Amino acid sequence: MIIRDGDWSLFDYDHQTGRSVWCKDDGVERVFRIDTPVDHIIRENEFTRNATSGNRMGDWVKIASIPLNHAHHENLVRAHTEGDDKFVKRWLNDGDNRAFRSFEATI
Repeated sequence: MIIRDGDWSLFDYDHQTGRSVWCKDDGVERVFRIDTPVDHIIRENEFTRNATSGNRMGDWVKIASIPLNHAHHENLVRAHTEGDDKFVKRWLNDGDNRAFRSFEATI
């Protein structure tokens, strides 16, 4: 049985994480798409943000949980590897990325 999403065919599915790999073949090249659910990460971040509201920033305070594929896509891994702390801080402090923050303070 082939499971489809439009032109995409399900290639692999991880029941534990919900991660799915889709494949599309147009006759010239084969393209893969990876879908990773993040709802549980966003809920956990919101819970932690609310639970630590009012706490002070300090050593070993978890400030974010970001799925690895998203961190690569947003160039956060590269920036961190290259020591570009300004880029990472700017990304973390951007309101559009608040869902990935698990601590409310400005970095």
